[in-house]
Amino acid sequence: MVEINDIVKSVPKESWSQLTKTACESFEKIIFPITATTEGIGRLIQIRFERLQDAQKIIAAKCLEETKEKVSKSKIYKGHSIKPVVVYEALENTDQQTDDTIRSLWANLLAKEISEGSVHPEIAKILSKITSQDALLLLKISENESVSVPIRVLKAFGSTWTLGLLNEKRTFNHVHLEKLGLIQEIEKEWYLTTTGKEFMRCVSDPQ
Repeated sequence: MVEINDIVKSVPKESWSQLTKTACESFEKIIFPITATTEGIGRLIQIRFERLQDAQKIIAAKCLEETKEKVSKSKIYKGHSIKPVVVYEALENTDQQTDDTIRSLWANLLAKEISEGSVHPEIAKILSKITSQDALLLLKISENESVSVPIRVLKAFGSTWTLGLLNEKRTFNHVHLEKLGLIQEIEKEWYLTTTGKEFMRCVSDPQ
């Protein structure tokens, strides 16, 4: 994962101001149309966005751009009023989103909320505690259960990941996911819990 400070150092000083301005403009273009029919919510989300550091604003804007693209392709857009707390959680975890895989999962989750209004705030909190490796392990367990969870980004990530996690029966990742209530062990086999299945639904690619 790329650290936020590394991102800051990699950007020339003369370009930083313009990047931040562009990020703020992108944020407004994406959020305000979505919240236009819900009085006050757009402003509340903007206030949370404005509290971010400049580097975080750029990452958040990137996530929201991915979200907008996913929503535009969704066949189930219902125009629900979004829950501000779900967006707040995404904005609070922008540092985590320097990992492209995790940022895409946040974009999927936000797209589900915008399209369907179907994301429980607790699912967003759980995502803030998940790594790419955790998500890949969840995907593997869901495939073993024949649960259809289309997550293209994780499958691409998994094809290049050779640490052997998926061949182990019990790792720290298993224990961590178990403590989060996402998986359970039954007769030495791992299965998704109800929470795990809902989590995977919320971070899967929008239909």
